[in-house]
Amino acid sequence: MKKMVWAIGGLCAATAGFLVFGGRRRQPVEELAHRLEAAWADHHTQV
Repeated sequence: MKKMVWAIGGLCAATAGFLVFGGRRRQPVEELAHRLEAAWADHHTQV
């Protein structure tokens, strides 16, 4: 019985986490890589 309560609690926590954090859209890795490359170039040209 105790395991079932923990399982239900974990399922509810996972659902709440998905509802809270699932709505945020993450930026694609390629876009982040281009931004990092531009920032790196700007950093080195200012020296």
